[in-house]
Amino acid sequence: MPLLIIEPPPRDITAQTPLAFAFSGDGQTLEQAGQGLAALLPRPGKGTQVVLVVPVQLLSWHRIKLPKVPLKDRQRLRAVLQGLLEDQLLDDVSQLHFSLAPDAAAGQASWVSVCRVAWLESALDVLAAAGLVVQRIVPAFAPEAPAQEDAVVTPRLLALGTEDAPWLVIRGADGDGQVLALPLTPAAGAMDLVAALSPETVVDAEPAVYQLAQQRLGRPVRLFETGDRLLQAAGGAWSLAQFQFANSGRDRLAQGLASGTQNLLRAPQWRPARWGLLVLVLAQLLGVNVWAWQARQQLDDKRDQINSLFATTFPSVPVVVDAPLQMRRELQRLQQQSGALTHGSFEVLAAAVGATLPAGQLPQTLQYEGQSLLLGGLTLDDAAFALWQAALAERGLQADWQDTAVRIALRPGEGP
Repeated sequence: MPLLIIEPPPRDITAQTPLAFAFSGDGQTLEQAGQGLAALLPRPGKGTQVVLVVPVQLLSWHRIKLPKVPLKDRQRLRAVLQGLLEDQLLDDVSQLHFSLAPDAAAGQASWVSVCRVAWLESALDVLAAAGLVVQRIVPAFAPEAPAQEDAVVTPRLLALGTEDAPWLVIRGADGDGQVLALPLTPAAGAMDLVAALSPETVVDAEPAVYQLAQQRLGRPVRLFETGDRLLQAAGGAWSLAQFQFANSGRDRLAQGLASGTQNLLRAPQWRPARWGLLVLVLAQLLGVNVWAWQARQQLDDKRDQINSLFATTFPSVPVVVDAPLQMRRELQRLQQQSGALTHGSFEVLAAAVGATLPAGQLPQTLQYEGQSLLLGGLTLDDAAFALWQAALAERGLQADWQDTAVRIALRPGEGP
């Protein structure tokens, strides 16, 4: 799905603070990156997810064993985390925000991130004032789990920041995925952890500190764009939007559905599935069109056969418009000419009325016109009239009130 990823600097921010940003139309490929004030950042379109990245300098990481408490009980879980980490933190725990790892489970060891509540609130307020509503909060870097149990995470180095405030990020600092951030000073290269790395170990560095990293670390440096780093952070599984910053369950469900839909529509790994679905839809459309064409051809063939039969049987009719209707009329005309009774003749209609008319009913007037019989003076309630209609229907006739009289006629489609 489209992503607008925003990373404020690791200090107190206002509406006049430049913010780093990156935009991706499909959540996979970087399309635009740079810096700008919140009010001047790209406007997110429909379906775009706004992601706030918390700088690595503002986060601390702690490995603890969670007690067996329900993780959905936020108030109790927060109190437990405060109690477990109080002695490890310098700030008042009430002023700090805690977040658990995505795979956290009660009774198991888990990473916990900690940052200042005030910074998060000010960042969200500045973005909201600029019309940017944040849907996700993610860390710039998060601890990495070993590829296999008992395996060791290989340390990786990244230099970022500015020339005036350069930083060195060490991922996998203790072999189990820990993230450390320290100022990139001339002494950084002499640290035991850095010095123990192979001289060929490549250091990733953002453009602003590329040359500085080469000078102070004394090892190969590879350029790594800030936008790519932000896109990588947004693709992680960690979410810092927990406890007081958590979205509602409905919001999370909507975001998950939107994210899944956008991934299905745009993510490269779903391209074969999209092509397969397109082929299936096209095959179904083709099949429906072929079936409709065949049905139309069969209907046309039947119509031609009926028209041919009518033209052969009644050659005196010059133009065939509605063969069944014209055939019925021609048969009625022939019957009348020969004196034979037709379904709509007076005798047939009168006999049907006499056989079905409810007891005690006697028409006061009787009029025959146009293949129908008009009976006046009948006194039938709704129930009796409905029963009479049903009896006439069995004989192919219909009865309808016409003012104060009842008209008896052939039902549509009945008769020769």
